Amino acid sequence: MTTQAQPVEPTSEREIDLGIIGDRQLVCVQLFDIARHPSAPVVLVPSCFVAVTGKGPEDSNESGKTSWMASVSLLLGDPEWRMYGAGPAAVAQLLFEPDTAGVAAQRYPAATFGFIAGVFANPDDVLATAHTVWMRISATAPYVQIRHAPGVHLATSNDEEDRHSAAPAIFKSLPSPALGATQYAERLYGPVPRCLAYLTSRGKRRGGPSLLKLETGLFTPAGIGAALIDLTGRAHLLETDEAVRRDLARETAQLTDLEHENENALAQEEQALNAIDQRDKARQNLNQAWDFWQLHYARGLLDVLDKQQELSAAKQDIQPLLDDAKRAVTRAAEGLSALQDTRKVDQDLREADEKNQTATNRLNQALDRERGLRLDITNTQEQIQQAEREAVGAHGTLDDARRAASEARRTTLDAEVRRTAAEAARTSALRDIEKAERGHYGQAGRTVEILTAAGIEAVGLLDGLEIPPNQRARWEARLALYRDAVCIDADQADRATHELAELPGAVLVLRQNSRSARSPAFATPALRPFLHTLAERLHTTTDPIAALDDELGLRILGGFPQPITGRSALLERLHHLVDQAQETLRTTVEAAQRASTAQEDADLLVRRLEHAQRATELRTRRQALETELADFAPELQRLHAVSEQAAQVKEDALVKQKVLVLQRKDAEHQLQAARKTEQNLTEQDDDLSRQLTTLNIDYWMERAGSPDQARTALRLPPDGQQQDPNALPPERRSEISLRELAGRHLQQAIADLGIDLISGAGAPIPAITQAVQLRANQAGEEGSRQFASAEAFERPANAIQEWLGTRADIDRGTRARVTANREEREVGLAAAQQTVADLNQSVRAMQGSITLRLDQALQDIEDALDRLNRGAGLYGAELRRTLTPPASLSDMWRCEITPCWRRTPTGPMLPYDNITNAAQEKLFSIHLVLAALLASPHPRGRVLILDELGDALGYHHRREVLSAIAGTAEQHGISVLGTCQETLIDDAADFYGSLLYFHYPSHTEALNTATRMFGYDENNERVELTLEALLAGRALW
Repeated sequence: MTTQAQPVEPTSEREIDLGIIGDRQLVCVQLFDIARHPSAPVVLVPSCFVAVTGKGPEDSNESGKTSWMASVSLLLGDPEWRMYGAGPAAVAQLLFEPDTAGVAAQRYPAATFGFIAGVFANPDDVLATAHTVWMRISATAPYVQIRHAPGVHLATSNDEEDRHSAAPAIFKSLPSPALGATQYAERLYGPVPRCLAYLTSRGKRRGGPSLLKLETGLFTPAGIGAALIDLTGRAHLLETDEAVRRDLARETAQLTDLEHENENALAQEEQALNAIDQRDKARQNLNQAWDFWQLHYARGLLDVLDKQQELSAAKQDIQPLLDDAKRAVTRAAEGLSALQDTRKVDQDLREADEKNQTATNRLNQALDRERGLRLDITNTQEQIQQAEREAVGAHGTLDDARRAASEARRTTLDAEVRRTAAEAARTSALRDIEKAERGHYGQAGRTVEILTAAGIEAVGLLDGLEIPPNQRARWEARLALYRDAVCIDADQADRATHELAELPGAVLVLRQNSRSARSPAFATPALRPFLHTLAERLHTTTDPIAALDDELGLRILGGFPQPITGRSALLERLHHLVDQAQETLRTTVEAAQRASTAQEDADLLVRRLEHAQRATELRTRRQALETELADFAPELQRLHAVSEQAAQVKEDALVKQKVLVLQRKDAEHQLQAARKTEQNLTEQDDDLSRQLTTLNIDYWMERAGSPDQARTALRLPPDGQQQDPNALPPERRSEISLRELAGRHLQQAIADLGIDLISGAGAPIPAITQAVQLRANQAGEEGSRQFASAEAFERPANAIQEWLGTRADIDRGTRARVTANREEREVGLAAAQQTVADLNQSVRAMQGSITLRLDQALQDIEDALDRLNRGAGLYGAELRRTLTPPASLSDMWRCEITPCWRRTPTGPMLPYDNITNAAQEKLFSIHLVLAALLASPHPRGRVLILDELGDALGYHHRREVLSAIAGTAEQHGISVLGTCQETLIDDAADFYGSLLYFHYPSHTEALNTATRMFGYDENNERVELTLEALLAGRALW
């Protein structure tokens, strides 16, 4: 029975579900491991235009504005994030990546997860309505998880690292289970989008078509219609219509099903009536099959009784032959047993073999010893000859020669040490000349080298002074303390000090840029002030030559034998040192060569004396080996005789063993022949016994009764009596023929029931299927071979007979039930047809009402758009719309909207995709979005995000857009976040209620500095709500 569904009438007064957050406003955002943003909270002033700007390493780019606003839009469930299919995986692109941030991955590893936290509150009761939402973003599934709880839950530590460490614990402390990517937006904010954002990018994905970029031409009229309906909160009207149409589709499908069921039932009923006739035919054939089956049992019993008599007679004839064969086996076994004991012969063979092996081993060892002695004598003689050849030229004693060789090695080592030192001295002198030519000699040269590498011009003080000979003595005394000093320009002093921080003791003389007429004349003008002051401080004496500073109590002795100033004097002195080092090297090389030759001669004499001593030792050893070989010859002859005698004893024992083996094999052959005869007779006897057993007389008598009963069933006379001529002729067909007849009638009964004779397909119950399959597996064609048991016939026959018995009553009531079922189906069809007609009428009424409601909502947007357009000094706008209800149950609503606006006072309305001034097109796009927000229910708490706000706008249009945005936000409680580049921030200052300033100081830094916020919020409770988190970790200025 079905009931008519009552449609839900959509009304404009229906309350819009605002989700868990309701109309609370976003007042604070905190990010963790998102792009390069720090974890310091960012406070927002709701219901106003919030300008977002910043400073990167060079200009306002790279300050992180877009990534921050993308994070806010994700937290607010911006539908452009497309949280379905593969969409959630894209949010992982917001996580911190060292490559994107421009820092080293070894120092700053990529984040595997991060958090976006937001605090929402109602301005009427901030503390009581505060609610925090935490979103966890992961690089692996699940990509998005959201938890929330009443109150404020932010990380408030003063340290950046501590705040990051606390974030996972705060997320886990919030109530579970977490919301997923596809459900969080509707659960938190309701079905109406809480946020509309145009962003140049979301992570690594560029922004797509949007109402805010109508000028790109990528948004179709159908897309504009769907977006405006979602923004007005009227999408639930289409959902209600869809639900009613689903009811209509369900009821229509049910009606179709009832009609198909009726057709199928009529066909099934006809089949059931035809099946009754077939079952009656099967009953007749089954009864005849049982009759022939009983006759086959009677014939089979008489046949097996005749076979039993024949087999019993043959078994009695074979018994005497079997007894004779058993006696022959016994005699052969006794003869073989007498030859089985071979222990004495085997023992003699083993003992002879062991003695032969022992004698052979001893003889082989003796032969090996003889060969070893002869080989040692030969090798010793060769070693004596080799030693005598190596000793030619030896003289003196070995000890004296070894002492002389040791003394020669010490002399050679000393000469090599002196040569190596001379080479090092020459190399050092040449290196000093090279450094002096470049002005890098000594400590002053090291200072000049460091400063030159840093780009600072420098020269050694003494290196750059050429003092006349008549003044050298007294000036060298004054300058002796400044041998390591380096001259640089005075304006490079700070840089030079910093570069020389790692060179303690460096001395710098600052050259003055001003020209000076002071003495001495031999110095450059820049150094004259220094030298003049030095001459005033240090007066000189002549005997001895010295420079004195009476105030310091300082006395510096002069009288240097060689000049210490001027590069030419220094080079002359260093060249003299190189010449001395070269001469020293030559003499040491010659000495080393002489020592090496003497050492080689001493070593050769030692080797020759050692070989002479070894030749004497070897001659003594050869004489001992020859004596030992002569003494061993008699023992070798004795071992040869013992070995030959042991081999002959072993051969005799082996012959005795082979004779015994041949005798035993002959006895075994006789035993095997007797056993073979016995086995053949036993097998014949067993075969006769098996044939008697397989007759299975009990089986036949159990089914056919006694032999007299079998003869009666076959109409045969008792034994010894003649056939009565008046009786029916006897049944003389064989057991196989009777069985085949029973099988044919059973097969016909099976065929009458429509059952396949091989597979059993079509059987009404599994028992019949299994029985038919069993019969097919055991019987040949027409049952021509004997069955393994009666089961192949009786099981299918019994199963069919039992089933036919259960169907008898069913068959009688079939026609009555067919009639009743047809009447009941006709009543059900009539009721279903009426239900479908009622629902069709409801759908038409519903769609008419929805058309009116949507048209009114779109008219409200059109009115708001026209007001904004004219308020900006333009000439009006309208929405040309086509609203088409679904034509069938599977169609969708079609809402195509073409925004139009008038470019001139008297011009026509032109569609949005008509190419015109880019700034006017962007202004119109923003007006359309604001109009949709104004016309939608419950605007408070919604957020509009505009990236690159000033793009393509001139000065006049900028102020119009900013004025419209700021006025709409303040009047309706909407929060608008817009990025402002340097060219727009000055104009925006007249309109924004709050300013967010992002700062990324350098490409060497991993994170931004803490975001700066400027603004005024008259709601003191809202300011105090997040004050603690706001001040934590921030320096006040």
